[in-house]
Amino acid sequence: MLETRILLIGSELTEGRIADQNGRFLAAELTDLGFFVRDIQMVPDDKVQLRAVMQEMLASGVALILSSGGLGHTSDDLTAVLWAEVLRDSLVLSEEMLAHLQKQLHARGISSLPYLERYALVPERGKAFVNPIGLAPALCWERDSQMVWALPGPPSELRAIWYASIKPKLQERFPLRPPKQYLVRTTGISESRLSALIDSWEKALPDTFRLAYNPSWEGVTLRLRAPADTETDLILDRVEELRAILRPYIYAEGDISLSEALLQLMKEKGLSLAIAESCTGGALSAEIVKVAGASEVLMGAVVAYANLLKQQLLGVSPYTLETEGAVSEATALQMAEGARKVASADIGLSTTGIAGPAGGSPNKPVGTVWIGLSTPWGASAKKYNFSGDRQTIIQRGVAAALSFLWQNLTRNLYS
Repeated sequence: MLETRILLIGSELTEGRIADQNGRFLAAELTDLGFFVRDIQMVPDDKVQLRAVMQEMLASGVALILSSGGLGHTSDDLTAVLWAEVLRDSLVLSEEMLAHLQKQLHARGISSLPYLERYALVPERGKAFVNPIGLAPALCWERDSQMVWALPGPPSELRAIWYASIKPKLQERFPLRPPKQYLVRTTGISESRLSALIDSWEKALPDTFRLAYNPSWEGVTLRLRAPADTETDLILDRVEELRAILRPYIYAEGDISLSEALLQLMKEKGLSLAIAESCTGGALSAEIVKVAGASEVLMGAVVAYANLLKQQLLGVSPYTLETEGAVSEATALQMAEGARKVASADIGLSTTGIAGPAGGSPNKPVGTVWIGLSTPWGASAKKYNFSGDRQTIIQRGVAAALSFLWQNLTRNLYS
């Protein structure tokens, strides 16, 4: 398996001012192409440190090196110059690239930019590939058995140029066979409990198989990989064994989210949904409407943060709010029932809790969240105690609501 290394360049990354998106994207894409990603390094805009890392990566002898960032026109954009230096090359002005960039600007109604020529500097003994949505082109060098790419830093630009130029070039240069893989997505079971359930199955896997656990707030995704030349029946047999063990917890197989699986199930069963939110503040319904075709299932949503709105819009009893509180089983149930009634939906789903950082008490600490559900076969609610900051509690509340709905649906529709 050919090895590759990824270099992420920018002080904004190493100082934590922005979160990396490129490393994760490139690693996943390269793995799917059949490469082994040896490592991902993050380096600031420091000439000495950056040069040293580039030299070390070249000396390591890996087949492919990709860097992202540092291709702009400011003084801290060092990538192109340093790659040319360590590869013993020079950058030259490309009249063809300059003409392309000028045409690109004119299409946007911009006459010119004083630093435009900086983007038209290309490797003398390499290649440059135009950026479909930005100015900085991707630069490429090939030396013996090694290939080096310098890619733009903005994630949208990197992805656009990846699909337009880089991925096809890599598939042409390295005709690898990607590994066979299978995704099994679970919810309603912790990673530790899942691991215990499949321990014997995992130990019996062939030595060439690899199993990865990818936990998220929604659940745990199991990724089973096997070499490209593995017989298809062999991996499918292992997956079938896994299904038999984890059937109550599997919500999908393949690249699908829990919200997508939920909507697909509800469409198949002809069920409609209404949502009432308090502590999640619209994040739950936003997660649902990310999915194309959500309107076929979701009737609507109410964000009732204040108790007055819980009463007026959802019919929550003033007595319940006074005696039990807004964060309670009774309120969650009445919110779900109220949403279901006001939208004439088959199912009502609600969230109410304390996202913090203030508002907690000894009996109801920050992180307390109730999920309510009203369905044709009955009503139920579940209490959760989440840790983390405000945003984490909201995210976990959304995931818990989706998981609670999925478990209830599958238990009642397939029992």
